Amino acid sequence: MTFLKKLDAAVKTALRALTICLLALLGLLLLGNVFLRLMGDLAQFLHSHDLDGVAAAIRRILPITSFHWLDEIVELCFSALIFYGAAVLWAMKGHFSVGDWISRHLPEARSRMLYRSLISAMNVAFFVLLFYFGYTLCARSTELSTVFQIPKRVMYSSIPVSAAIMFCYAAADLVKNLTFMVRGRDSGEVDKPKSA
Repeated sequence: MTFLKKLDAAVKTALRALTICLLALLGLLLLGNVFLRLMGDLAQFLHSHDLDGVAAAIRRILPITSFHWLDEIVELCFSALIFYGAAVLWAMKGHFSVGDWISRHLPEARSRMLYRSLISAMNVAFFVLLFYFGYTLCARSTELSTVFQIPKRVMYSSIPVSAAIMFCYAAADLVKNLTFMVRGRDSGEVDKPKSA
């Protein structure tokens, strides 16, 4: 059991670090693009006001180039951020859940566990489908990005990988809920309804 807890902590830490790095990279790319555009506009403004020497110095110090490759890197980072971010939220149970509200209003522990087990089974089925179609998309993709020639399957790979991670956590929830239902006890994740 200790191995599973260590693995769980390692997966959560890795996913959190990955999503933080992706978000930071997106922020840096945005700032760099804005800065270069502002420098280009400044050089153009200086040139239009007969300050060609200063404009030339700015162009020499900081080459005014557009980030023509920016779109494909942003697309790659953003897709990975969405799916890996969803996976880390799923692992940490950070997603909004209507099920928590409904299960509080069920009268007995066994009915709450049955309800949670049904929800967990639907989650498992969804993640199986997401993995299947995500993997199929990756396997069939032959397209390359324009500038860096990165295979699009690299971008799409975040779908089946995150689906597999979320499947593991959903399957663990399902097993836990079924175990508690068979034993006739509440798992304690959701508070029991208070008597009036």
